[in-house]
Amino acid sequence: MATLLILFAITLICHSAEPDGVIVTLEKYDGPAVVSVKSLERFKIKISIDRKTDRKALTLAVQLPKTGKNTWPANDVEAIDSSGKAVIVKRGGIAWSMMWIPVPAGQSEIVVHALDPPEGTPKNHPEKERHIKDPLTGLSAKIALWPKGKKAALSLRFDDSHPTHLSKAIPILREYGFKGTFMINPDGKNGPPKNSRWRSAFKEHLTEWQAVAKRRDQEFGNHTARHSGAKNDAEMENEISDACEAIWQLFPAKSKLLALNLGGGTYWETSKTLRHYLDKYHLFDASSGSMGMDDVYGNRVESFRKHVEGHLKSGAWCRAHFHYIGDNLSTSEEHFRAALDIAKKHQDDLWITGMSDIYKYQAERRAATLTLVKSQKDSVTLKLYCPTNPELFDQLLTIEIILPEAWMTSSSGAHVTDADENLIATGLPSKDGSRLLRFPVLPVNSQFIISKFVMKVAF
Repeated sequence: MATLLILFAITLICHSAEPDGVIVTLEKYDGPAVVSVKSLERFKIKISIDRKTDRKALTLAVQLPKTGKNTWPANDVEAIDSSGKAVIVKRGGIAWSMMWIPVPAGQSEIVVHALDPPEGTPKNHPEKERHIKDPLTGLSAKIALWPKGKKAALSLRFDDSHPTHLSKAIPILREYGFKGTFMINPDGKNGPPKNSRWRSAFKEHLTEWQAVAKRRDQEFGNHTARHSGAKNDAEMENEISDACEAIWQLFPAKSKLLALNLGGGTYWETSKTLRHYLDKYHLFDASSGSMGMDDVYGNRVESFRKHVEGHLKSGAWCRAHFHYIGDNLSTSEEHFRAALDIAKKHQDDLWITGMSDIYKYQAERRAATLTLVKSQKDSVTLKLYCPTNPELFDQLLTIEIILPEAWMTSSSGAHVTDADENLIATGLPSKDGSRLLRFPVLPVNSQFIISKFVMKVAF
């Protein structure tokens, strides 16, 4: 504790400071004022400016650590002034850990801190709480890392609701039997903003997008209404809410949970945390951790191959994103198909689906536990605890069970029933001796009874 107190008391004074990995500078400044930064507690710092003779407005540039033990939860961070009021902060669309904080003349203190998760946010449980081993029967069970025995998950994202998504990407995805996530900008009435990569023609092709939505074989995500950024809270609210409403109208019977990507090349000025918008509009942040597939980066196909193979080894969520598909565009059709061929080669081990599907499964699983309720010689009762909101989180979880060897004979097997005795799954003896039984379940609190049964012999 004494060491921590000493650490938090460290104060650095200069034109820049780096307490606990946070880098603070005065943006584009070479004057007499100096900045000092003090760690108050974990994920909370106080920034002070000794203005000396300087009386003009200044801008603080704050870079939060993105990796390592000091990584900040950037989506939960706000800045407040000396009165405790949240102030406007500017951030990049895909770099929320970088903050530009305007400091008016006469002001000299800002606190940057991470807010606690809202009440009711499901807790993530340790991995061991998703596994059980029954000492009496030898039965073991777990919540599978991914559905249907897959080793990893793969999402393919397409930004900007470009016309080639309709003419190229979606038809080709359907050839391969894959589901992509299309990040749309539904409101193009003002045209592309200056210096933006925005190329949406969503309104001009609305009938075609409606037809895609009707088939339910692709997923839509929120790329904001106009891909133009925001200068204040109201503009950011409108950019996010307008896109959500457009997508929800296209998928009226589905969960409202959507992926959000604020967009590269955009800047957002708001006094609120990103978490505020994510929670209010049932969104999750899909802006980071994805491999760009634009040909300009070079060697994309081979890089994608390594990207996929690495995630298969680690069991993680593999993400890749595209912009425009076709000759002389972001990604040539040849390279697009080559990437899909790689995914197809590994499809037995890859769960290839939309980002929302993957996010739901991952969030449900992390919040869930599996416990042993009762054990007898010929039956085991398990309890699944899953506190996520079923109106938003509706992706089926997969339970994997290794049945006791004594149950799996030439004349006996096992079946799984729910608390109301409805049959869920049946395990029969296999020629290769496998005792694995895998079945899907709703992500809700429930109980399952796994029982040995004797097969009827026909005469």
